[in-house]
Amino acid sequence: MQINHKNITRLKNITNGETGKAYLDLEDKEFVLHYPDRLKGGILEPNSDELIVLFQRESKAKPRFLTHLVRSIDNELIEENERENFRFGRLVEVIAYTGEENKIPFQNSLLSKLDFRNRAWGNAELMTNLIAETELEKYQRNLWELFKPFMSHNLKENEKDYQTYFNDELSKDFETKEGRLLFRNHRIRERDGSISHKKKQIALNEGRYECEICNFSFIDFYGEEYIECHHIIPINQGERITKLEDLALVCSNCHRMLHRKINDKYLSVEQLKNKLKEKKTRHNNA
Repeated sequence: MQINHKNITRLKNITNGETGKAYLDLEDKEFVLHYPDRLKGGILEPNSDELIVLFQRESKAKPRFLTHLVRSIDNELIEENERENFRFGRLVEVIAYTGEENKIPFQNSLLSKLDFRNRAWGNAELMTNLIAETELEKYQRNLWELFKPFMSHNLKENEKDYQTYFNDELSKDFETKEGRLLFRNHRIRERDGSISHKKKQIALNEGRYECEICNFSFIDFYGEEYIECHHIIPINQGERITKLEDLALVCSNCHRMLHRKINDKYLSVEQLKNKLKEKKTRHNNA
């Protein structure tokens, strides 16, 4: 995705009550950005093409700093039960990251002219709520220039596969303990595993236990009765009655592609199937 200064649209104050330094020990490009419980309702508002400026200070008596430029990369709400008053969050990707040593003084930015008055204190506040439309691009350019030196950061591609949090097969809580870090995450929108099981059982009984997109069969290849179940209508669109025809059985590869944006949009089962057919046709005609 091509981004520029005009993608900077939101501001968010972040805090860490224990150390006063929030998300300044990052090693990976992706992390869960947390919000206060009372602001849970607005977590999914930012789009993936909106860049959010994160700013913070160690205490009320200390000056503010700009530290991160991030964008949301999944339209999913995450709950981490261990974080009191900050249980909810969303997965974001780091675009620019200063680290502890190179924090940008707030006074170096045009934002220092604004009167926040309880704005952006925990939520991802739209800049247009604080800045006149005629002045907006001036602020965006200023922030872009300040963060530009930190866009080539040293953060690694994530070793932890956050996408697995959103797979239908992993709808239960899971834990992984790596050193001092403990994640206990689960989807906010519950999935009814019984209908997925029924969908799979019918397919198994009818001898069509294979991917509906690429026809891969775990039974034929590995001798294992395994397949994943994809909700054709995204679960984040709200509570509803799910029917068997609302589910598709897919292999792990195709499932990942259904949950990944291609040309900035998610493909349907049929669209991904057609894309695969076109690829095979071109290959056969070559």
